Amino acid sequence: MRLEKRSPEISAGAPATSRFMKLLSWRRRECAERPSSRQLKASTASRFDPLRSASSKRTPMKLRPVHCIRLWLAAAVILTIQIAAAAQSAGVSYRVTLDKSPNTHFLHVEVRVNSTAPSIDVAMPAWSPGSYNIHNGWRNVQEFSANDETGASLKFEKVDKQTWRIHRQAGQATTARYKLYYRSYNDEMCYITSPNVFMYVIGKKPYPMEGPISVKLEAPAEWRVQTGMEPGSAPNTYVAPDYDTFIDSSILIGSNWEQTQFDYHGIPHYCVFIGKGNFDKQKITDDTKKVVTYLLDMMGGAPYEKYVFFLRSRPGQGSGGLEHLNSTDISFSAYNTHDPQSAYLRFMFVVAHEFYHLFNVKRIRPAILGPFDYSHEQNTRNLYVSEGMTSYWAAVGLKRSGVWSLQDYYDELNREIEKLQSAPGHKIMSVELSSWDTWNRGDNATNNSIDYYNKGELIGNLLDLEIRYRTSNQRSLTHVFLYLLKNNGLPKPGFEEVHGFRAAVETITREAAPSNFDFGDFFKKYVSGVEEIPWNDFLDHAGLMLEQKKGKPRAYIGITTGTTLPAAGFFAAPQQLVRDGQIAVTNIAPGSPAEEAGLDVGDILVSMDGDRIDPATFASRFNEKKPGSTITVAVMRRDRLKSFTVNVSQQEPLSYSIKSKDGAGDLQKTIFRSWLAEK
Repeated sequence: MRLEKRSPEISAGAPATSRFMKLLSWRRRECAERPSSRQLKASTASRFDPLRSASSKRTPMKLRPVHCIRLWLAAAVILTIQIAAAAQSAGVSYRVTLDKSPNTHFLHVEVRVNSTAPSIDVAMPAWSPGSYNIHNGWRNVQEFSANDETGASLKFEKVDKQTWRIHRQAGQATTARYKLYYRSYNDEMCYITSPNVFMYVIGKKPYPMEGPISVKLEAPAEWRVQTGMEPGSAPNTYVAPDYDTFIDSSILIGSNWEQTQFDYHGIPHYCVFIGKGNFDKQKITDDTKKVVTYLLDMMGGAPYEKYVFFLRSRPGQGSGGLEHLNSTDISFSAYNTHDPQSAYLRFMFVVAHEFYHLFNVKRIRPAILGPFDYSHEQNTRNLYVSEGMTSYWAAVGLKRSGVWSLQDYYDELNREIEKLQSAPGHKIMSVELSSWDTWNRGDNATNNSIDYYNKGELIGNLLDLEIRYRTSNQRSLTHVFLYLLKNNGLPKPGFEEVHGFRAAVETITREAAPSNFDFGDFFKKYVSGVEEIPWNDFLDHAGLMLEQKKGKPRAYIGITTGTTLPAAGFFAAPQQLVRDGQIAVTNIAPGSPAEEAGLDVGDILVSMDGDRIDPATFASRFNEKKPGSTITVAVMRRDRLKSFTVNVSQQEPLSYSIKSKDGAGDLQKTIFRSWLAEK
């Protein structure tokens, strides 16, 4: 079933005015269900393959004659109102022209808007939804200009780093133009991540102007297009009901890509492979289908009519991504995706994580994350839910769909526990504070912070097990997310910032355990607080236990070394690379022997016990030292040679392993089987 109302199915060949009015009509019908029309984000994209355009038909609903007359009269009034409204705000149209010389990396962008206001402000987004950092795309804008509908130049000025104010004269239509230096445009393709390219017209400050959006692409004739947006009435034109939806759709234009497809109940899903490599496209497509099918079934169906996985290969290892309403951008290794197997499992984790975001963060989200203020940071204490629990559902989806084995899931849980327990900041920073502070990572973050992805995923495990235990497995975290989707999913306002998620957990638990629904202590200790998590208290609910093992003792002084030095903090100085053949101290653990001896971040290691330090052999030579001994370390610090005597301590690395307990009871077995889909 569909979780949200669809946009009307409009033929790609319909007249532009007809398409505009239908989109506008749909948006206004949604307004009756929400406090503000800005809170709607389109949940669907037409079932459109840019290589094959086809319109679909819908069987009309039969109405009795009297109902038809009433409906016609109501429609006539509504249409009159819509035409008047359209005259005042007909939306914003864009045109992107790729420079004829790809090696310039220039995009020529036009923004056209109809307005009678004395001035118009246009701005580059400071950030991209889903990416919690300031990217300052305005820096790549040059040669800004503006003119009216007669072609006459208009005066403009910059009013802040990312905003241009255009002073209008006569008429209604105003067009702003700018050149954008954009490195993702080359001689093979242009990969448009929209928040880095498209300015927005400011409406009710600080939000973008309401109304539909269209964009026309001008590129080499032989280049193809793929995007999550709907096609417009003209060739190479695409439309969205508002700016938030518009910039939440990447656009691929080029020739160097291939595409596979699978369907979910007739809804096409495209895996678009960009670039070359030795990856197995069919295996990736098949495994993606497995986890997508499971997650959609779990959440009640697909809230879109098309989904696109943009998979961009690159040199090196690892993968990462950014989510959208009905698409995702993922980068992955061109030649190291399948070998070793652990690399492939991690790649599929990224695929599942970014896909589940279509529910969690794109539709289920804290209230502040939509409608969007693109002018500055949008802090929330709930990224451990939006990101961390998306990781939880990615791992669960991979296990339940059969892409991961039970041991793969255990290995993931073991790694995440080890990561949290070994982070010095886990005794200092709560996961709520980690979420809030993500926009501005401190210079001492290695020692005083934690990762909300990491702890949020673990809290997802704990909450799911605890809810199942308290309700005798009648409720689970799945019910919590379905509840949030129904009550706080788009187009409804997001959940309340301070207690919204906890309230949802307690509401669901109360349904089956009315005397044991209070999670105040849980959230106080492990979400708002920094108390150590009693892992076995929760794992026991599923008949499991966590074993902790100490590794072989090794020499330890508490330094991390590398070849990149952090900035000194003077006037935003950049990071520094040490000279070839040198190695530097990049971090010192709190309370460590190195800290007590006086070593400092930035010290260039010169010698140990009189012997020159070679970066290639330093670690192995240091590991030969005996705990309880001392070493003399010479360093260069601000061009002065200094010497320190350091006591060598020992460190026993800890590893964690999930095991089954003997003698598990019936409820424990039931919880285990339903939690991880085990027979």
